[in-house]
Amino acid sequence: MGAPRAIALCQSFNGALEFQVGHWSEAEEALYESIDLFQQIGAADGEALSYQRLGILLTAQGQLDEGLSALEDGVMAAKQAKLRAHLQGRLYASIARNRLLAGDLAAADDALSLGQVLTESHGHCALCEALLLPVAVSVRIAQGNLAAADVYCRQLDEATARYGSHTWVALASQARGELAAAQDDIEEAITYYTAAQAGFQEAQNEYAVAQCNEVLARLQ
Repeated sequence: MGAPRAIALCQSFNGALEFQVGHWSEAEEALYESIDLFQQIGAADGEALSYQRLGILLTAQGQLDEGLSALEDGVMAAKQAKLRAHLQGRLYASIARNRLLAGDLAAADDALSLGQVLTESHGHCALCEALLLPVAVSVRIAQGNLAAADVYCRQLDEATARYGSHTWVALASQARGELAAAQDDIEEAITYYTAAQAGFQEAQNEYAVAQCNEVLARLQ
């Protein structure tokens, strides 16, 4: 049909799927096309979401500065969006992960706090919580606050009970594995990461499967 909005939506979704299966160059191309089209038609919601997906992709590839820049562009776009609180909450959660990987714990904590304020303003949201709660566990572990990390793990368990998908089971197991490893309970960490790996495999998220496998290789 050649409708720009439909093409933009398809390319944004296609970029997310290509990322999950490890086709990163195809994912990047699709997301850039999606952003360009959303900008042309003035669709800030779609632009912000595509920037968030691009930021996650670039961060996963180790392009941390480029990933941060994309996420910050997404925050700017989200300020004009109808679902600005949802979108900004997800973007700040992704910024927190990016800054954590960059070793900037203070910036990660700041982004996490902003994300929490925004997501709390609109109640439970599966997509927001899927990004925010796991990075909250990681930030608190990096800060050495394992008790707070455990609180977020329990919130992940509660969210898993609400949403119940393979992805949620895997996210909760991955977080529990990260906490167990931080507590030097290697056997329990291996058990949780193995469960997470199986859950991500069921969800066909090859990138997350690879992440779990890398951790398991270090633990075993």
